Amino acid sequence: MGKNIIVVKQGGIGDVLLATPVLAYFKKLWPDCRLTLMTFPNAQEVVQGLPFIDEVFPYEKKRDGFWKLFQKMRGKDIALFLDLSYRPALAATLARVPVRVGITHKRGKWLTCKIPWQTSMDHTYEPYVFGEIIRTGLGIDIPKEELQRLYAAEATSEEKADLAEKLRAHGIKQGERYIVCSPKTAYFLKDWPLERWNELFTRLYEQEHVRTVLFGHGTLEAAWNPAAVVSLWNELSLRQVGALIQRAALLVNSCSMPEHMACAFGTPMVILYGYSEPERWAPRKGCRRVVTKLPCSPCDGYHGSTCKDPACMREISVGKVYEACREMLNLVKAEQNE
Repeated sequence: MGKNIIVVKQGGIGDVLLATPVLAYFKKLWPDCRLTLMTFPNAQEVVQGLPFIDEVFPYEKKRDGFWKLFQKMRGKDIALFLDLSYRPALAATLARVPVRVGITHKRGKWLTCKIPWQTSMDHTYEPYVFGEIIRTGLGIDIPKEELQRLYAAEATSEEKADLAEKLRAHGIKQGERYIVCSPKTAYFLKDWPLERWNELFTRLYEQEHVRTVLFGHGTLEAAWNPAAVVSLWNELSLRQVGALIQRAALLVNSCSMPEHMACAFGTPMVILYGYSEPERWAPRKGCRRVVTKLPCSPCDGYHGSTCKDPACMREISVGKVYEACREMLNLVKAEQNE
């Protein structure tokens, strides 16, 4: 059955990764469909080249005009909105896309299938929410095991070779076991204190004999233990980050994009949750959750949090995270020996 479908998912890189199971299932259901993913430019690299996506349309409101958006909507049979932005829904309406499905939010009059946001969605794994939107709007029931599988574009051979050389320069040889971490997220309420990260990395090195490789972008000022930590901060492309995570024995991180990247590549992980709702964001396989139990957490942005100081993250002890990492490392080792 030939269909021309556009899926709109603007947001962070992790948000886009969480939408990939939907696109993969559409291509499985309709192999001859033409599938376009509209997203922000920041996420283009992580999905460009995935075999089930025919076109990635990077759109930025401040740079791209509404006419460009309207032109991209023309000729589409289905527009599926997995975010809450209203401009793409308006463009799809003006372009006369016959089927327009999404959460109502501020754009109800521009949708042919209007799905109200429900409180339960705040506590439901995000891909499951997308599955419910599709079931309600298109009558397609995507199995949960399909929604649990995320996808990310792999690094090129040149990018992988460059990464291997960077690791070798720090004394990490091909096949050597290492842990990965991005200790600073894009939002301060998710961040664990840097000195605790350093204490954790030191303990993992001294007791588990494994070093931690850091990745990420921006400003990061910390005095890391040079014996325990290898920093590739500001040195990797997004696809190289994926390759780094794919090769790692374990990801330990706060709740952010890397956990979804690890899910896509099947890397075991230990993830810290305070501000973030683990039921909504935690991968359903290979993820050990370290969760704060405070009356105010999780608060997430959807609940209008006015918190200025993430006490929930400070409640998480180094010992608790270390034990979770140790157990996951031992579990992986036992599975490899079977």
